[in-house]
Amino acid sequence: MTTVAATATPYPVKYTTPFLLYPPTLWENTLGDELVTEHLGMDEQGEDYVLYLSVPFCRVRCHSCPYFIELLSIHDSRNKEERYVDALVADLRRWAGYRRWSTGKLRSVYIGGGTGTILETKHLKKIVDTIFECFPVVQDCEVTLEGNARDYDEEKLDFVASSQITRVSLGVQSFDPALLKVIGSPHGAQESIEVIRALNERGFTNIQMDMMYNLPGHSRKTWQSDLEQLRDLDIKHLTTYLYRIHEGTPQDRFIQGGKVPPPVDKESSYVKNMYLDLIDAAEGMGFNMYMFDHFARPGWENVYNEWTFKQDVEVLGVGPGAYGFVNGQRIGSAKNVEGYIEAVDTGRHPITAASAKLDAETRRERYVINVLQYLQVEFDGYFARFGTRFEDDFAPTVHRLLERGLAELREDRLVLTELGRDWHMNVMIEFTNPRFWGDTSAPETPHWSMNTPMVDLFSGRREDWIG
Repeated sequence: MTTVAATATPYPVKYTTPFLLYPPTLWENTLGDELVTEHLGMDEQGEDYVLYLSVPFCRVRCHSCPYFIELLSIHDSRNKEERYVDALVADLRRWAGYRRWSTGKLRSVYIGGGTGTILETKHLKKIVDTIFECFPVVQDCEVTLEGNARDYDEEKLDFVASSQITRVSLGVQSFDPALLKVIGSPHGAQESIEVIRALNERGFTNIQMDMMYNLPGHSRKTWQSDLEQLRDLDIKHLTTYLYRIHEGTPQDRFIQGGKVPPPVDKESSYVKNMYLDLIDAAEGMGFNMYMFDHFARPGWENVYNEWTFKQDVEVLGVGPGAYGFVNGQRIGSAKNVEGYIEAVDTGRHPITAASAKLDAETRRERYVINVLQYLQVEFDGYFARFGTRFEDDFAPTVHRLLERGLAELREDRLVLTELGRDWHMNVMIEFTNPRFWGDTSAPETPHWSMNTPMVDLFSGRREDWIG
C-alpha cells in the first residue's frame, strides 16, 4: 500500500473547490432579448459546440448540497415536471432555429441537474427526440444522462439502453448504507449496484460513477471496501470528490450541533492516504487519471469535457441555472423554474446574466485555466487557437511554477509535477488576471450557486492564494 510523504507548501492556503469559472462575474442582463439577437452572433456560421440541459429537480436535498434545485414531489400535484419539459422543448426549438446552432456541429450533450434521471421516461424521450430532430448532431455524439439509481425502473432502463443516450453518470458516493444516511443521499447502496448490472445486461456499458471520500465518520477501511466493490462492477469512468461542508447547509448545522462528526482535516495524512488508496485501486482496475480526480479506462474519457475544456468550443446552456459560453461571453439563466417557464411561454429568452465580452488576453487565460484540468498545457493546441506561444504569453507565471517545483517543461508541453497536482487549483489561480480580483461589488449581484464560489473567491485578494 502506498503511504504519504511530507510535501512542500508552495502557497499560503490550498484552494479546494474543484473548478474555476472564468471570468468570475456575470452581470444582470439589462438588454433582454437584444443580448441574444444583437450581441451573441446568432446569424453567424456555426462551428463545433456542446449542449448542456438543466433538469433542476431533486427528490430530496443532500445534506451538504449548495447547488440550485427544486424539490419535486413524486406526486407533482401542480404538474411542474410536464410544464417544465414543455418549456424546455420549446426553448430548444427556438435556439435550434438560429443559424449559429443550425449550421454548426453538436459534438456532445450533457443532461444534468439537479437530477436528470428524475424525469418520467416519456419526458426524457421527448427531450432526446427534440435534440436529434432539431440540432445538427454528429454521428459519434456522446449523450450523457446524469442522475440517481433510485429513479430507474424497468421502463427507464429499457429506454436508456435503446435510445440515443450513450453514457450514464450515477451519483453513488458510497456503498455503505450508514454513510449514505449521514450525507442524506436519496438512494440505497444496493440500488446503484442493481442499476449498473441491469444496464450491463441490456448491453449498455458506458457508465460513469461519482464517489466521495472523507465523509463524516468515513473510515479508511470503509473507503477501501468501497473501492474494492468497484472491481466487481463493469464501469468505464470514475470521478471522485473530497467531501466538502458548505456553510449554511443542514450538514454544517448538524456538525455545529454535534449531531454529525466533522470530516477529518483534509490536509491530514489520513485523508491523503485515502486519496492514495484511490490511486492504487484505479491503477489496479486499469484506469488512468487523465483529468484531476477523473479516472477512465483507455478510450472512455469524458467527451463533453474534452470538447469543452481542451477543444475550447462554445457551450449552449438551456434551462434554469444552466450556463453557457457563446461568442466570447459567459451567459446564464436565473435559478427560477417558474420564471423560466413564464419567459419561454411569453416568447422571451430566459438569459438573465452575462459577462462582458472577453478580450484576447482573457480568452487565453480562460483556455489555460480550463485545460489545466488535464494537468498539462499542450503547446500545439495553444498555438492552434491563438497563434502565439504559451511560453511567451505566460513567461513570468511559467517561471514561478518551475521555480516552485510545481511544473516542468517538456519539448511539447508544460506538465504539472506531483506537487503541482496536489496544489493544482492554486496553479490555476496563477493564470487569473489581477484586474478581476478585489471586486467587492460582484457579490451584490445575484449569482446561481455554482458561480457564487467564484464571485466570493475573486472578491478577495489574489495574493492570499498564490503568495
